Order: sequence, then C-alpha cells, then structure tokens
Amino acid sequence: MRSSWFKSLAFMAAVLMLAPVVLAQTTGRIEGRVEGEETAESLPGVTVEVSSPSLQGTRVAVTDADGRFRFVGLPVGLYTVRATLEGYGQVERQDVAVSLDRTTSLVVELSSAQFGEEVTVSGQAPIIDTTNTTSGANFSEQLFEDLPVTRTFQGLAFAAPGVTTGATGELGANNPSIGGASVAENRYVVDGLDTTDPAFGTVGTTVPFEFIREVEVKTGGYEAEYGGALGGVLNVITKSGGNQLEGDVFAYYNDDSLQSDAEQSNQNTASLGFTEYDFGAALGGAITRDRLWYFVAANPSYTDSDWETIQNVQFTEEQENIYYAGKLTWQLNPNHQIVGSAFGDPQEIENDSFPAAAAGLVTNSSEEGAQSYSLSYNGTYSSNAFLEISAGRYEQTDKVTPLNNDEFWYRDETTAGGFGNYAALQGCGPADAVLGIYQVSFSPTCVGGTSVTEDGDRQRDEVRAALTYFLGDHELKFGGNVRAVEYTDITHYPNPSLGTALIDNEGTVVDADGLVGGRVDLRNDHYRLWEYDQNSVGETDEQAIFAQDTWRIGDYFTLNLGLRADSFESSGEGSDDPNNVLPRSLEFGFDDMIAPRVGFTWDALRNGRSKLYGHWGRFYESVPLDINVRAFGNENFTIHFFLYPDNANPANGEVPTYGNLGIYDGSTSFGTATGVDPNLDPMYTEEALVGFEYEVVPNVAVGIRGIQRSIENVIEDISVDAASTYFITNPGGDICSNPVTGGQVFDDVTHEPVDCVNFPTPTRDYEALELTLNKRFSNNWQLFSSAVYSKNEGNYGGLFRQDNGQLDPNITSLYDIPSLLEGAFGLLPNDREYQFKVYGSYVWPFRLVTGFYAQYLDGTPISQLGAHDLYGENERFVSPRGSFGRTPDIWSIDLSLQYPITIGAADLRFLVDVFNLTDEQEPISVDQTWTSAADSNEQDNPNFGEPLLFQSPRTIRLGARLSF
Repeated sequence: MRSSWFKSLAFMAAVLMLAPVVLAQTTGRIEGRVEGEETAESLPGVTVEVSSPSLQGTRVAVTDADGRFRFVGLPVGLYTVRATLEGYGQVERQDVAVSLDRTTSLVVELSSAQFGEEVTVSGQAPIIDTTNTTSGANFSEQLFEDLPVTRTFQGLAFAAPGVTTGATGELGANNPSIGGASVAENRYVVDGLDTTDPAFGTVGTTVPFEFIREVEVKTGGYEAEYGGALGGVLNVITKSGGNQLEGDVFAYYNDDSLQSDAEQSNQNTASLGFTEYDFGAALGGAITRDRLWYFVAANPSYTDSDWETIQNVQFTEEQENIYYAGKLTWQLNPNHQIVGSAFGDPQEIENDSFPAAAAGLVTNSSEEGAQSYSLSYNGTYSSNAFLEISAGRYEQTDKVTPLNNDEFWYRDETTAGGFGNYAALQGCGPADAVLGIYQVSFSPTCVGGTSVTEDGDRQRDEVRAALTYFLGDHELKFGGNVRAVEYTDITHYPNPSLGTALIDNEGTVVDADGLVGGRVDLRNDHYRLWEYDQNSVGETDEQAIFAQDTWRIGDYFTLNLGLRADSFESSGEGSDDPNNVLPRSLEFGFDDMIAPRVGFTWDALRNGRSKLYGHWGRFYESVPLDINVRAFGNENFTIHFFLYPDNANPANGEVPTYGNLGIYDGSTSFGTATGVDPNLDPMYTEEALVGFEYEVVPNVAVGIRGIQRSIENVIEDISVDAASTYFITNPGGDICSNPVTGGQVFDDVTHEPVDCVNFPTPTRDYEALELTLNKRFSNNWQLFSSAVYSKNEGNYGGLFRQDNGQLDPNITSLYDIPSLLEGAFGLLPNDREYQFKVYGSYVWPFRLVTGFYAQYLDGTPISQLGAHDLYGENERFVSPRGSFGRTPDIWSIDLSLQYPITIGAADLRFLVDVFNLTDEQEPISVDQTWTSAADSNEQDNPNFGEPLLFQSPRTIRLGARLSF
C-alpha cells in the first residue's frame, strides 16, 4: 500500500498527459438542435442558456453550423432552457429533467418575431435517451419520496427489471441479484466513490433517502468506463444545497403493535416484539450565492428486537445506526467547480445474532459501518472539452466480540442419521430436547458467539481522471483510475487461552501453546475441538484505462465503440509454504483484461422518440480481498479429535469440558498456503442485448429487450488429492498431476491414486426477455412497470454460494473436489422464471399523495442437498440441482399515503407506509437438507421442504417530514 500511491500518482499523471477525459457518473447532460419553425432548417448562432435550482449560475452555449448545442456535466435536477436569436422570438423550455448519467435531447423551434414575442413551452423533453444502450432504471427524488420503500437506497434496486433477491436475511435485503449474477458481483458508487465492500463485494455503506438526489440502477449495456461488476452498478448522488435555504426534519416509527402476526417456522426463532424509530434533519443552502453551497444531514436510527429460540431461550438485540452526510460545492467560475463530499453509517449492535441462532443462541457485540471522503473537480476548457478528476477514500469497520450467555445452545449430532436434539451446555442452562437443523457450535467454556474479530477493517483509496472531447461527429472519451485496497483480518474462535497447554484426560499434552480460540462440534461417535487463528493483511492494487467513441452517423444513428483494460495485483502477508511451488498472488496485466464494448442506437422513426439498440460487452471481475487473507494470508486451523468421556452423555446435555475432554484421537492442521495456477486467466462475463423503445404518447414509453449473459474463466480453489492440498485455478477438464506437490492425483471418494481428475467447466447462463411500460410524472401521476421472463441455469451460482450460504468469493467449497459437483448442473438458486413489477404514485385533487409498489414473482428452484463426510451439511447434490420443484409464487402490494399541510413557507407531510397490504405470507425459503448422512441418499430430515422463512407480515410505518 505504501508504494502503491506512488505508482498510482505516476499512472494518473500519465493518463492525464495522454488523454483528457470525462466521467459521467455524477452528472447528466442536455443536448439538442435549434431549427426554424417555419422552415425546419437548422439555425446556427443561437444563444442557448440553461438554469436550474441545482446549478450554480447559468450556462451559455451557441449553436454550431448545424444548429446543435450541448451542456455536459450538469447536476441532476429540473432545468429551464432558453434560446435567443435576433429576428426570432425567444423560446423557453421549462421542467427539462436531467438524470444521472443520461442525455436529455431537445429540438427547439424558433419562430420569426414580428412583435418580439416570447414563447414558453412547458412540455418535457422526450422520455427516451436515444444515445444510450444502458438498461436499468433511474429513480429521481420526486419518485422515491412517494414510494413505500425501505429507508436506504439499496431497496430501490429490486424495482428495476431483471433484479431479484439472491439471498435471505439482511444479505439479501441489501444486495440484489442482477442479471443472474450473485449478490457479491455488483458495484456500489456514491458521489462518484466506489463504496463496495472491499473484502466480499457486497454493499459497503448505506445512505438514507433524505440525503439523496437520485439513484441509478445499471443492469446491463453500460459503457467501457464502468468496470469491476459482473452483475450491475448502483450509482447514487447525494444532495448539494442551493441558493435558497432548504431543509427537512423527519421522523419514522414502527413497532410490533403495527404488524400482523407472522407465520412461524418450527425451525426458526420467534419474534416477541420490536421497536424501530429514527429521526433526523437535513439542511442545504448557500454560503455565497452561486459560488459556494453546502449540505449537511444526520439521521440516528434505533431498533430493539426481542426473540425466543425454539428452545424457549429469550434474548434482545439492540441496534444503533448514525447516518451522516456533508457536501460543499464551490464554483470557482462558471467553467470550473470543486465538490467535497463526506458520508458514513457507523453502527453498533448488541446481541447481534448469527444466522445459526435460528436454532441456537449465538450472539455477538459488533461495530460495523463505513465512512467515506471524496474531492472532485470538473472544468470546461472549451465548447469541445470537459475534464473531471476525483480522489477519495473509503474506510469500513468490522469488529465482533462474543457475548457471554447464561443459556447457550449447541446442536447435538449424536443420534442416528446425524439429526438430534439441542441441549444446553453443562453449567450453561437446562437441557432441552427440540428437533433442529442448523449446526451451532460452542466454545469449551460456554462463551457465546461465532468468533472474535479484533480487526476486520478495510479501506480503498482511489484516484480517477477523465475527459471528453468532441471532434466533429465523434464524442471521444479517454480515462482511467487507480485503486489501492487493503483488508486486515484478525479473527479467532471465542475464548482464547494462549500459553495454557491443552491436555487430554490422560495427561497427554495435545497442544503445548494452548488453544487460539476454541469451538466444539459434536458428532455421532466422536467430537471435534477446533482452534482457529487468522492474522492477515491483504492488499490489492488496481489500474484501469478506457477509451470510448460515440459516433453520430447522421441525425438518427449512433455507434458506440469502447475498449477497457484493467490490471490487477493482489497479495497477502502469509509465509510461503516450502512444499508449495506455486505463486501466492494474483497478477493480471492490461493485456490480460481487455474488455471491448460495442453498441448502437437508431432512432428508427426519426422523431426523437424511438430507439432500436443493441450492445455486446465483456465485463471483468474485481476480485474481493477475502481471498487475500484466506488463501494468501496467515489463516490456520487445527482440529483435535476426541472420543467422548465415559461419564459424558451429550444427549442429556453433559458435554466435554476442559477438565474432562475425553480420549484424544489425533489432530490435523491446515493453513492457507494456497498456490495460484501460473496460467490463471481473469474471470469475466459476456453480455449481449438488443431492444426497442418507443414513446407512444408524450411522457409514456414502452419497450422490449432481450438479454443473454454467460460467465467465463471462473476463478476457484480446487484439490486434486482428496482435499489434502488446494490451488487456485480456472476449473474445467482433466488434471493429471498435482501442481502443488508435483506428484500423483487422487480420487476424492476412494482416496486411491488415479491417472487424472476431472472438473466440469463452471457455467452460468442467463437469458431474459423484458417488457416495460413507463409513464413519468405528469398530470399528477407516474407509473413504471415491467414483466420479465428469464432462465438462470448452470453449475456455478457465483461469488456467493447460495446453496450453503457461503460468502467466500472465488474460494467457495463448490469446486473444491469433484464429488461435490455431481448433480451440480441445473436451475440456479436465484432463477425466477416470471417477474412482474409495477410502481408509481398519484396526487389527488385534495393533495393526498398515494404511492404504491406491487410485484409478482415466480418461486425459486428447490434442490435435495446432502452431507459430505469431510465438508459437512448441504455440500453435495442428492439429485440434479433445482430439480425438486419450486418454492411457492409470491406477490405483495405496498402502499404509501402522504398528506401535506402548508404552514407558511414550510410543508408538513404526514406519512403512512403499509408493506404487504394484503398480508400474504408465503414461504420464500424452504429446508433443502434431504439427508445429513454422508454415505446415504435416504431422506433422514423430516423437515425437508418445510418453510424456513416467510414473507414479512403486513407492517405499518408512521412518519412525518417538515420541509422548508
């Protein structure tokens, strides 16, 4: 990291010298043509001026010989466009919307002026961006303020076509699956800064809606300047203040009295009640009119939840979030602006229950959240050149401390078939006998919690530069960025006892140094005492350069040509394994990661309101840093095997303790000296799409789009010697020698030497047909809808393995050994054949605002999962993936009611949001564990197919917002 900044600055200096470029991630643009109303001929020399409450001062341009004008780098908002030419009447277009990373096209008609009259046109510009191939959705402030949605921006992504939940719980609620990709394959950008979690590729920070101006969801077809995402891109721009003092004071409240009774699985914890409330304020204005603007906001949020496990153990989870944001916008002069932005979401949770707590009480105290800082500059150097430079730092905190619990539960696997009773630990509460399915481990001294993370911090420093240059009919873009990313992971199992020797019941020293944390797993005829120690720092340096040409061929056809090249160097600080001859880092040069993008748009009806378009592109992965600390770091496991003590009966809650461990039966140790195939290729997806959009009447557009995506060169760790050694490669085909040892390969079932080991090539194919109908806000209402037919099939779900809930990008267990891949091909877990979504709002004559969001989703495929003798539960497929039917179809309607009351210059709005209005509670996840036996395909889980999670019950949220 220390030296990477010097490389970064040198690289960026080279980029700036070679190419002035533009980034369009934080702004939009207006372009158009001025013509005579009577003659329809282009008018050169027309003075065009744009103004907006979102813009400092005004911008002025003069039409060229073809009557064309353009304004780039415009902040998001509503604009007034004025056109003036001597001898013609002035024309003013009002309410021209500029959206994030979109182009608004206008045709302005001037009439000969006999009396110097001025004409004001209130109609909006065409709803279709005829220059852009990007698919997805833009959510303006006017739109998301009226909708019943979650309090932060991620929830909006699920309203876009082709976007689904790709996980359950908090992970699925915050991280969408886009275009068949897993939830760990998107990029999240706020104010031009990448805020994706550097370690796992999931969302890293959240921002409340009161801080946001617009949200853009890119689901495909995006240009070469965007990289690192195999799924989609969520682009957020926060508010910026203005010449007028404006602000909001807001508060929201919800508790269990405002919620209907929830369906309860016999395998999950039950909610005993909850209270949620948050409040805050946002203020924006001018320090100096049209020169220096400010925006500040804060939003504390609190949640208390009471739960009861299936063993009748009660506990309370307390969560506190503090969201904040601040921005300064400084206009040096009308052509040069500097923007500084800061935002964050620190969070503390007490009794943060691990997912396994659905079956047992496993709780932690955690500190999480992120803080971000960015500084950007943009300047217009001529009518043909616009430059943007930005630098920023993203910091994420992750600390976890287990809590001591008087009642702590483990899973007893001592009964036949591996299923058994939950029981309390000796001295940790009364024994109970309740059938359960989740494995819950415990430390030998009854300390609760999953693990101790003393330091899980990560940070990303980045510098970006870009500039656009207009040359005739060509819009040329060149740019690049550098990133230096770091992840520290110091983690162990609970209750470390360093320096105290571990001795079995016969006095034999098992581990002279003692446990580095401890965890116990009970099995049928033995138990396993685990120790785990992670003390690693991983680093990644990334660079990217891109070039784009938007070539206007005539008035109605545009050809988009782009080329992106990335380089990537990823390493850890682990000691080398002398037995591993392979390198322990990822290194890809610019020539390894070349991503072409080609697209076209054609205004087929030549009226500015139609678009036939297509796009093909390649998108490379930005490998998350989890692999750095696990595969290239100092992660070490030791498993001690013990026979049960003679006087211990786990079925009655009597379990081994430090003073009565039982009979020592051997140990095995393994670390993370994982080598990398020197012929490794970077991982990418290829996407092709074609579509047509048409504005059938003003403000209403319909569209149809076909999409095909496939994944190539998957990066995973595998073993060719029955899980003795591992290496990272692009799986697929026969491997006839062990590159780690240079020796023989082994069958992982018989453990006998064989000539070759075969791994099927990882596949993930997504095909979809999307239909859309969108009506933007006019005449007091707006409506957006989509219908999607899709198929997501293959043997590789992605960086997040949804089958067993494993979030270990590029090193999941699926491809570890060939036997885990038997039956792995089929419908992938987030496949939904049909999706229907519709949302919008209406302002009634008596001022009531009604917003709604409704959806109908096909169920997801069900698999029969079995245990593996080495890897444990839900690691193999008893029958082909996804072949055991589907979960039930689900549908829901959410409703928002808002009533404003004018108080002087202020507006007081009362809000009622009703989620799941009809109280539909169908299962959204079912038990897919068919058998816990590693050597049998006979069903031994009576709960197979039973619901694990239901749709959330009808819930009412109350709120109020005072705006001025």
